[in-house]
Amino acid sequence: MTGTVVFVPRWGGDPTSDWLPWLRAELASAWPQVATTVVGLCPSPGAPAPAPCVAALAVALAEARRRGPVVLVGHSVGCQVALRALARHPAGSVAATLLVAPWREVDEPWSSLLPWMEPRLDVRPARPAAGQVSALVSDDDPFTADHEATARWLDEGLGGQVRCVAGARHFNAAQEPEVRAALWALLAGVLPKHER
Repeated sequence: MTGTVVFVPRWGGDPTSDWLPWLRAELASAWPQVATTVVGLCPSPGAPAPAPCVAALAVALAEARRRGPVVLVGHSVGCQVALRALARHPAGSVAATLLVAPWREVDEPWSSLLPWMEPRLDVRPARPAAGQVSALVSDDDPFTADHEATARWLDEGLGGQVRCVAGARHFNAAQEPEVRAALWALLAGVLPKHER
C-alpha cells in the first residue's frame, strides 16, 4: 500500500452510509494501492461527542501514516472531527483533506449538537496539519442555509479550494460523483506519479 484514505462519516453515519460503500469500491478499483478506513463516531454514531471522536481519529491517523500519505475525508460532523483533530497535530500530518458538507453552524441545532457549536470552531489551527485542502458545499443544504458564510469561513481559515455544488443538499446520495472527482484530484496531487 502507498497511502490511506481515512473517512469520518456524518452524524448517525457508519461505513454503510450514503456514498461511503460506493466510493470505497470505486477507490479499490481505480486506486488499488490505496487502503481505506472509516473512523466510527464515538461514543456512538447517533450521539457523537467531540473529545472521544477526536481521540479515535488521532489513533486512526497514527496507524494510517505508517502506510504512507494520508488523505482525510470528513462528511458533515465528520468535518468537525477532522478539523478538531488536525488542530492538535503537527504540520504535515496528512497530505490532503477533503471536507464534504462542512458547516460553520447549523440553522436549527438539537441539544446534543450544541457541544460541536459552542464555542464556534476556529479552523485556523488545523491549517498546518491539513495538507492540500478541498471542500464541497451545497447551495441547498437543509442544515445550514448560508453556504456562502461557510465557504468564507473555510477560505479565510484554511485556504484551499471551496466549491459550491448546486442542488447537492447534504451530500447524502448513494453515489456522489462530485465527491469522487474531488478525492481523485487530491490523490493525484499527493501520490508519487509512479504509484498512481
